[in-house]
Amino acid sequence: MPGRAEQAAGPDSGFAFERRQSLAPDSLASRLIAGSTPSRERVRSFRVLGAARLLMGSILLGWFILNVMGEHRGSIGMAVAALYVLGVLVQWLLSLLTTRGFAWQVMSAVLFDLLAYTLLQWLAGPTAHELVLSYTLPVLAAGVWGTLRFTLATAAAVSLLLLGQALAGLQGWHTGGELQLFAAGFVGAAYFAMGTLAWQLSRRLVRQEQRARSSEIRAGRQLAINRHVLLEHPDGVLVVDARMRVEAANPAAANLLGMPGTPEELAPGAWDFADPALAALGERLREIAGSGRALAPLQFESVDGVRLRARVQPLRHLPGGPAYVVFVQDMRDIGNQIQQDKLAALGRLVAALAHEIRNPLGAIAHANELAAEHGLSETQRMRMSELISQNVDRLNRIVEDVLDLGRSGARSPVLLQPMRMLRELVAEFDADTPGRIVVDAQDPQATLEFDPQQLRRVIVNLLNNAQRFASGAPGSIRIALRGGPRLRELAVANDGPVVAPTLRTQIFEPFFTTDSRGTGLGLYICQELCSRYGTRLFYRVVHEGGTRGEFVIGVTTPAPGA
Repeated sequence: MPGRAEQAAGPDSGFAFERRQSLAPDSLASRLIAGSTPSRERVRSFRVLGAARLLMGSILLGWFILNVMGEHRGSIGMAVAALYVLGVLVQWLLSLLTTRGFAWQVMSAVLFDLLAYTLLQWLAGPTAHELVLSYTLPVLAAGVWGTLRFTLATAAAVSLLLLGQALAGLQGWHTGGELQLFAAGFVGAAYFAMGTLAWQLSRRLVRQEQRARSSEIRAGRQLAINRHVLLEHPDGVLVVDARMRVEAANPAAANLLGMPGTPEELAPGAWDFADPALAALGERLREIAGSGRALAPLQFESVDGVRLRARVQPLRHLPGGPAYVVFVQDMRDIGNQIQQDKLAALGRLVAALAHEIRNPLGAIAHANELAAEHGLSETQRMRMSELISQNVDRLNRIVEDVLDLGRSGARSPVLLQPMRMLRELVAEFDADTPGRIVVDAQDPQATLEFDPQQLRRVIVNLLNNAQRFASGAPGSIRIALRGGPRLRELAVANDGPVVAPTLRTQIFEPFFTTDSRGTGLGLYICQELCSRYGTRLFYRVVHEGGTRGEFVIGVTTPAPGA
């Protein structure tokens, strides 16, 4: 079972060669060396330092050979310098072979340099002032890889060593010891400044490296996600640059357009828009690039005669210039999806219709059984007959609404001004109580593409609903036209109670009604009619000038050429 010391070290400890270390060394390492897990740049720079130390050791060995040859102290100095070169070579080779125990490698290098340079300077004698500069390497190493405490401790150790040598000079080593003492203090202060500066720059570089690494990881993840989405997307996706060159494409695009190659093999310009498979698409892209705005989806045929639909999304503000994302769909898939949606809607309609017809049929059957009984008065028989007649009328209205929905196919839309139609309808609905309906138009000349008869039917249904729930006060029903010159919204609101949140998702379902005399098909039919002309009908609550509920006809798709 691992002890606490092993748990404290952790797998990312760069200071310990093995995880079976005592608690004290690991705690010491965390206090002296910054970052137990070295990055590639930190390891690389430490290896460069090893090469610089090896060069410094060779220079010191040459200095002893040239300056103190034959002296007893010089022989010892050459031996120490040779041993230093050998030790640095071992440390450098170790750093090249492994990064395990990186913090121990840093600390041993600093301590080994301090010890070796102190001995070499003492052996070189008091006149070798140039050897003072050799302490630069351990101070820089402590500043770059150590903590601030370790950096200051290293600079302090160098200063004490220099002051100690200067004090020894005052005791009779040579004349001018006072000057050497002052110089030692000055050089020690310089080492403090240099170590602190190196530590500050190192911390800044580490933070920048961490941010760069984090950005690299996020960018890599995003690229991987984008690639996965692109490859798995069922529709064809093309990315085209401003020079009409395909930058990227997924396999679905290559398959739909009948183009060779895969996304891995694709290079910029590999697909030429002069190719018959891409000619129509290239023409539309150039048209969008020239107009500067998105156009309606393009329908064209592939080389295999398959009907395709392409939607172009311009991307204006991108590094390196604008680009265009093209989504290519197989019209057969779109038709199949529409057919499935129609079948699903038909299934819901048939189920609701069966449920709705069952109630009046049950009432008719019950009334018929009661009318066949003996002993009923004429009044009771008339009541049974009236009940049967009412339910027959209800069945007839249901059938008529359903048949009318089937007959109301999408006709060719007309560019009309709804304001003209609204004036006629307001005069018709507001004949008994003038002023109850108010029309507010941002642009009275705003136009909408719709069939006039079917738009009139939708608005009449919305006004009937508003009339049923409005208070009857002046301005209790408000019609708003928003947007222009192309209409964005046509809203009908009333001051009656708003629809409860739990019912707002059901009011457009077939046969849902809160009126016992209604069939519940009005809003459903209106929504179906709106969807056929690129609009949608929805309900929302507004709080301007009081809380009101309003039904909105909103334009969802741009008109051709808009």
